[in-house]
Amino acid sequence: MIEALLTMSGVHTSIGAYHILHGVDLVVPRGKLTMLLGRNGAGKTTTLRTIMGLWRASSGHIKFAGNEIAALSTPQIAGLNIAYVHETMGIFSDLTVKENMLLAARGAKRISDIDDTRLKWIFSLFPAVEKFWSTPAGKLSGG
Repeated sequence: MIEALLTMSGVHTSIGAYHILHGVDLVVPRGKLTMLLGRNGAGKTTTLRTIMGLWRASSGHIKFAGNEIAALSTPQIAGLNIAYVHETMGIFSDLTVKENMLLAARGAKRISDIDDTRLKWIFSLFPAVEKFWSTPAGKLSGG
């Protein structure tokens, strides 16, 4: 059996007067690709925001690598290397991919300040980042 990296069990989330998530159960296996699909309004974004602690579950459990994370703050959750990239791209379209990455790199003032091993790792995960490194980010597909 494959070990679960992330699990949600019986998660309920309300936003104001709206009860959005009704007992969501989710298992994300370690080392596997998992997609969250659904029609508009099905609760995909609320699920992701609840995992990140941006919105609080009113009940249920959220575990990452076997540890309960539902009560952690969003920065603590992010510190576990959990991230949520929302629908709007949040890039500077007139800047190159490289310049956008530099802006996102903590403490880097020049591209040479970005750890070369980390950059190679990013390129291995997302070859298009390297391929379009000098391309204005606004010219890229939203996907």
